[in-house]
Amino acid sequence: MNIKLIYLSRNKNNNIELLVNDYEKKINHFVKFSTFCLKNKSQSNEKSQIIKSESDLILKNINKEDTVVLLDEKGKEYSSYELADLISTNMMDRTKNLTFVIGGAYGFSKKLKEIYNFKISLSKLTFAHDMARLFFCEQLYRSFTIINNIPYHNK
Repeated sequence: MNIKLIYLSRNKNNNIELLVNDYEKKINHFVKFSTFCLKNKSQSNEKSQIIKSESDLILKNINKEDTVVLLDEKGKEYSSYELADLISTNMMDRTKNLTFVIGGAYGFSKKLKEIYNFKISLSKLTFAHDMARLFFCEQLYRSFTIINNIPYHNK
């Protein structure tokens, strides 16, 4: 299985980048995992144009055969065990390529949400994009330790 994380905000904090890189290495012990930072080159300051531009950019970077999960504040919240179960029973057996997407500051376009209606929320709280990426990578790593019965997660 290949897992990809697409995000739209470049990291502004080197300490967070180091932590994310550490989790990326750990996740790669279980599956092929890669992250892609997309750069929105739109010069617009208009919210609707930024959302459209970012969504178009995301669509260009998703393969048709990918199973796509949007990380969205209005998505369903999962416990660590529920996320591990979701990955192991529903995703690993059914797809070769799993793509998670962290949207831009204004979220995803309606079009993107209609095409990819599976949404997960990391929390009811709002996080900076750097933090969301770190928390997601940690939770993905945690999921694989749960799936593989590796001591990391405390019950």
